[in-house]
Amino acid sequence: MKSSQAGVSAYPIGNDDNEAATDLEMIGGYMARLKVKALPRNYQLFHEALHGSDRRIASEIAALGPSPSQASLDEIGLKHRLVSHCSLVAGKSEADAAEMLREVAEQLAEGLMKKQSFAREIETTPHVAAAIDSLNASLSNLLLYETELTERLRDCAAPAPRARSSRV
Repeated sequence: MKSSQAGVSAYPIGNDDNEAATDLEMIGGYMARLKVKALPRNYQLFHEALHGSDRRIASEIAALGPSPSQASLDEIGLKHRLVSHCSLVAGKSEADAAEMLREVAEQLAEGLMKKQSFAREIETTPHVAAAIDSLNASLSNLLLYETELTERLRDCAAPAPRARSSRV
């Protein structure tokens, strides 16, 4: 007896099914030739390269040569704002923020050491005139250092300019 229930599929039915399988096989074959990992985001990247409207993606992948690195492929996906690469933005932002905080911590530690050295020097300087000269020199260095640190923090905190899309 035949079943009377109709099946539901998330995949195309009919001729489109063969075309989708052929496209997937073609993309998979191309990725295999280049030794690219079979990750979902790579499939989308190569699908866009082969079938998308922006032909620059294909030329950028081709420029990477055989066995392109995953980082290079991800950079292309991020540059062209492919949906499958959006989750990579958060990880990159987190890594950039952590690196910036490490640099700031190192700079602050260096500034603290300079201030402590200055305090010791003042304590051991017998003459007031020499102490004032030393104070002026150290203060100038600290102001310069902290000004540079402030500028770096402002640069890191400033939003990056958005790339303009040439898509119409």
